[in-house]
Amino acid sequence: MLVLAGCGSKARESKGTQASSGAYSHTELSDDLSTLPAQFRYPNVQVLDCGEDSSESGVKRDFVLRSSDSFPQVVSFYKQAFDGLMNYGIGAAYSDRTARFTAESDAGNEKLMCILVREETGTLIIFIHELDFRRRTEV
Repeated sequence: MLVLAGCGSKARESKGTQASSGAYSHTELSDDLSTLPAQFRYPNVQVLDCGEDSSESGVKRDFVLRSSDSFPQVVSFYKQAFDGLMNYGIGAAYSDRTARFTAESDAGNEKLMCILVREETGTLIIFIHELDFRRRTEV
């Protein structure tokens, strides 16, 4: 069984489900955003939820955050963060109320998705980070 640290090192509440082989687990973890790649850590956010699903083949981490900053300001931050990625295929979609950024590494072993939702008093940020251990590349 593979279990990695999720949003942080301290478990808020651990809710796990495991297949009979013990190869899968889901954990809700603390509000520490240390496992979120640094360039995607929007400053001064409220952490609403973060968790991790892990198995022998990979890990998926999700972060639900809220910022009091305006929607255009948060969109600009994430546009710059995604535009700065090297060796990734990048996609983006925008509307008046939502924005979505996606990226997948050229090797296919890492996927990133960020969904932004305009709120009356700021912006909701949903960030998903997936790593596929079956597609590791040798350096």
